[in-house]
Amino acid sequence: MKHQWTAFTVALGFTLTGHLRNRLAMTMIAFFIPTWIYLVRATALNEDIAFSISALGVDVTASMNRSIQVCSALHAVTVIAGFMMFMATFSARDMDLRLVLAGYPRLQLLAAKIVALLAITALLTGYTLGLLWLSWPQTQPGAVAAALAAAVLAYGGLGIMAGYLLRGALEGFFVVVMATLIDVGMQSPVSNPAGDQAWLSALPLYGPAQAALAASFTHAASLTTAALALPWFVATSLLALLIFCVRTRHYGRPATTSARGNQRLRAGADSLPQDVV
Repeated sequence: MKHQWTAFTVALGFTLTGHLRNRLAMTMIAFFIPTWIYLVRATALNEDIAFSISALGVDVTASMNRSIQVCSALHAVTVIAGFMMFMATFSARDMDLRLVLAGYPRLQLLAAKIVALLAITALLTGYTLGLLWLSWPQTQPGAVAAALAAAVLAYGGLGIMAGYLLRGALEGFFVVVMATLIDVGMQSPVSNPAGDQAWLSALPLYGPAQAALAASFTHAASLTTAALALPWFVATSLLALLIFCVRTRHYGRPATTSARGNQRLRAGADSLPQDVV
């Protein structure tokens, strides 16, 4: 148990250090999120729009400007979380392979990435909620925070899975950007005010987007709706573990080779004349 805990803490330390050294991600957190929210607030119309929260069966009339700010915040945190977790996983993939072949436990390596994602989730959620609160006071800020956190976990898990699955950094960045762009576009009450398509509920941001919009403008209970993204987080994490195990599998080749070598040496020794032996 002590060995496993030490392995986990060491892996977590390296994972967090890798995130802190990702200057692009740190810059995106510091500047992209507030800039994106500010640009929407400065340019979007202030007219009221009516849309439906299908997951809660609630009809909402709210400012278009503020509705787009909520969706933009979701887009920003999911892009950053997916990008950060993909790059951390992808850049450490070869080292993880060497560590596993040297006997390092797989589960501790993946657990370190999951715990790092939880820390990133807390940071992004608190920071983004504060920026939204500076724009206007949401009706249920705690529920908005829960929706943001669920969205970050869903796409953070997707980033980890993509880091083990995809072969190139450009591929991973494209997948993260396009997935979040399509998902947010379908969940936005401006681009899709009806929001009644049956397949929308299968997307990762369905629950968080519905919950964030409901919590921003109404008193409807939305925590369970935000939790609809958690199965995505669990599924992508398990798939990441499965892919990691497949990528780092070995069939005892060194031991087999050694055993065959010993057998050959013994066979050679047996074939020598007795006086030579």
